[in-house]
Amino acid sequence: MPGYNRAELNVEFKIVVSERAGKPPQEQIEAGLRVANESGLAAHESGPETTALAGGRSEVLETVMRVIEASLDAGARIVEVKVEAQEETGKFGEPGGRRNRTDPAEPPPTS
Repeated sequence: MPGYNRAELNVEFKIVVSERAGKPPQEQIEAGLRVANESGLAAHESGPETTALAGGRSEVLETVMRVIEASLDAGARIVEVKVEAQEETGKFGEPGGRRNRTDPAEPPPTS
């Protein structure tokens, strides 16, 4: 049975355009999106004007730095970034696993 590989790191970013830049707003956004799409990482729209990247920690961090650099070089003045590291999930029956929850905020399993 094939395993499911969870991304180590998820990043969402939003490029905020500058009307004072020498380049048009669409070009400011496309500069960063081009880097994200060419990275080979899982990249997709995750909300209004927001793009998500997922993958290995070093690859995602390197890519988001290149996205920021390309966006700023194109005239954008703000790039909002949210980074979320995935927690280790316990195996079935181990602490943190599906049958043995250790987080009191999680609802108890239904049987």
